[in-house]
Amino acid sequence: MAPLQTSAAQLVGKSPHNATMMLSSGGYLLTTSQMLFSLEILSFIQIPICLLGLISNIINIKVFLAMNAFNDGVTLTFLLLSVSDFCVCCSSLGLVIATIISSEEAKWLISLRGPSATPGKKLYMFSQIDPFFLSTFSIGFLQIFNVTTIVITFYLALTRCLCVVRPLKFRNVVSVKKTLRVVAISFISALLTRVPIMGHTGISMTFDLRINATRPRMWIHPRREIIKDIVWAGFDMPLCIAAQITLPVCIFIMLKGLTSAAKFRTQAMVSNDSCPAAQDAGKEKLNQKDIRVVQQMIFVSILFIVCNTPKLLTHIGTTVEPEFQIGAWQFCASPNMQHDSTRLHTCSMTARVSTHAVRQRASPRIQHVNARSR
Repeated sequence: MAPLQTSAAQLVGKSPHNATMMLSSGGYLLTTSQMLFSLEILSFIQIPICLLGLISNIINIKVFLAMNAFNDGVTLTFLLLSVSDFCVCCSSLGLVIATIISSEEAKWLISLRGPSATPGKKLYMFSQIDPFFLSTFSIGFLQIFNVTTIVITFYLALTRCLCVVRPLKFRNVVSVKKTLRVVAISFISALLTRVPIMGHTGISMTFDLRINATRPRMWIHPRREIIKDIVWAGFDMPLCIAAQITLPVCIFIMLKGLTSAAKFRTQAMVSNDSCPAAQDAGKEKLNQKDIRVVQQMIFVSILFIVCNTPKLLTHIGTTVEPEFQIGAWQFCASPNMQHDSTRLHTCSMTARVSTHAVRQRASPRIQHVNARSR
């Protein structure tokens, strides 16, 4: 995020390395007061969503561990997806809290502007640390685990799609070692791409003219924006586009496979023949466990596509038109809006997976099928 520049008359510092807050609102769709009000409303709405995601993922982790996740590649993949989503929700909750603190400080500053403002008055400090630093720190971790979640979702959809196309050949393609290897590579890649960005951001004890007090305050190196654009164009954008294109194809293939499996089972129930040809054909069909996993992945993939589209369009709009924004308070508003769809995707997906996982644990018949298929 670019450091916002204002003048000393707007109660901010002049240092080019200090992150400052824009209080002017000319030429934008929303005024500063309207933007602050909108951010607070969105933040208070997102708090229960984040809490729902945290609770759901705790249930996920507990259930998948009870299902001996480290003995089955598919269950382990869902477990790691829940862990990644849990970290996304934690980062999102930190971002929401930092946004609320930033909004309160901005509203306090706005209320002191004008003839009624008292020069040299010690302003109220809502946070001992610059809330902009808390926002940037939370966004960095959110992006790391968000990339990990995207890769795991993509990996699950692709492997399930291959399992539908060739059940006998790819049924055991999701092994424990392969799953751990894929997740480790995705996490390390996301971490390495964020280290240069976060390394060009720091915090130091600085006198903050806005609150007339000294506190740890964030600074941003001028080259940070260039590095961020390179990472987005070379890593984030291709990953999002690849997932957005590939997942619909996987959904189509999986739906076709489920339809074919349903027709086969209907014909098998009608016909009582047990000829060798029918038995050989039955081996090529999906078993009950595969069908449940495919159904779950279809839901997760559709939810990912629906919730990832607004974020992708926002990023593309920002890339094509740098001035693309809604309000003047760019620093806190832009990252918050860009990750709203991520939070909604994560919390909704984890709630659905939790319901499915609890249902699996509560059904002895399904537990027996899972143990037998392994």
